[in-house]
Amino acid sequence: MSTDTKTPVLIVGGGPAAIAVLLAASRIGELPRLLDEGLTLVEREPQIGSGTLGRYVINSDSAAETFVDAITDNPVPELARLTHHPLVEMIRSRGRLPLPLRVVADFLDMVGQVLTALITAHPASRILTGWQLKSLHQTVDGKWRGYLASSDGAHTQHLIANKVVLAMGAHQPEQRLHDEVVGDGPLLPRHAGRVMQSDELLSPDGITRLRTMTAGQETPRIAVIGGASSALSAAHVIMRDMADRIAPGKLTLLHKSRLKLFYRTAEEAVADGYTEFHEEDICPVSQFVYRFGGLRYDSRNLAMRLMGIAGAPPEPRLHDVRITDDNHAEVRAIVDNADAIIACLGYRPRRISMIDAYGRPIALCADAPDGCLTGPECGILNAAGQEIPGLFGLGLASGFRPTGAIGGEASFRGQVNSLWLWQTAIGEKILHHLLPPETSLLVPTPCLRAPVLEPARGHLHP
Repeated sequence: MSTDTKTPVLIVGGGPAAIAVLLAASRIGELPRLLDEGLTLVEREPQIGSGTLGRYVINSDSAAETFVDAITDNPVPELARLTHHPLVEMIRSRGRLPLPLRVVADFLDMVGQVLTALITAHPASRILTGWQLKSLHQTVDGKWRGYLASSDGAHTQHLIANKVVLAMGAHQPEQRLHDEVVGDGPLLPRHAGRVMQSDELLSPDGITRLRTMTAGQETPRIAVIGGASSALSAAHVIMRDMADRIAPGKLTLLHKSRLKLFYRTAEEAVADGYTEFHEEDICPVSQFVYRFGGLRYDSRNLAMRLMGIAGAPPEPRLHDVRITDDNHAEVRAIVDNADAIIACLGYRPRRISMIDAYGRPIALCADAPDGCLTGPECGILNAAGQEIPGLFGLGLASGFRPTGAIGGEASFRGQVNSLWLWQTAIGEKILHHLLPPETSLLVPTPCLRAPVLEPARGHLHP
């Protein structure tokens, strides 16, 4: 069966990034207006909320209390009432401590249920769970025709949308293992059968698969490649869950950039003996050192042990080697001799087919190896780096880089994967485009404790 309906706004995806737009609207009192305008949310799974976040066996890179900011004093009564739920009270009681991502997922699923009820009850908006967007076609009048299929493949329908928000998450394509050079060459095909990506390792059965991969060695040699939070998280999980088989010096962290530590103030960093930062590494809004680029919580603690910061005890099982132009032979020997290689090379945004009004495929900036999906205003970028009218995106691997009032250290060259910012400043940027021009949006000053949530998927990662 095929139908053809119209919707002013189409949101594709129902995970943390997608519902962040709705939470951003709710926080500033604009959710009723957004639903009045007419909204269709499409999600391939049976429900909206946490997406795949709960499958990661690590802790958050954000303070527990920040996860419930979006519902605290929320103008939407149904969301505000969640503050009295036992799960929310437990999360808030954890204060600045991290949370297991499965707990964060439980909270987001609860929020998703409330948002589902609000959308379903509204006459101008609807939610389509169990559906997938297959392609987008630009119409001659500048709108977008979306081709949808039910998850079981039995049904299709078409939607005509004025504006589309893509929040479909990210993945780790195998092709990157063929393309990206580590030392003097790519990991594949040379090391086929010995490579596992971080997304797989950090899943519930990841350690079981790693044990199987290294079954022939009593104390296997394992190389973890990467210097971001996902790599440190991978090393942490291996030492935690394979403690019986990891011998001193047998686990090696290979990274190109130096390890950077987050600190709330420069004074705290110096007091700990950490001085590897400059003025451009301090956020002018919050005064945090490496606000966006620094390691936090479990990853930070492990890095401090590697670096001997603040008297942290050494970790004899883990050896770290920084990849330079002069040590390719050493790096190659480590990788060649490893029984297992964990690749923590980041994420790429999920892609769908896009066709312009003349029937031609639309190439995106994100199609390039290091290209971004979105620009500074969250618009989807074409291959020339220009925003495509009516298309917006956010979420893991979207490539958003902070500017202006959002803050962040001037030296930061990565992308922000912060659930808190998706629910506040980044979400509000998108709302400015989705709501009519006469709508007055409040723009709150970014909170000084703004976290970076990177659930080991490039970091929310997940």
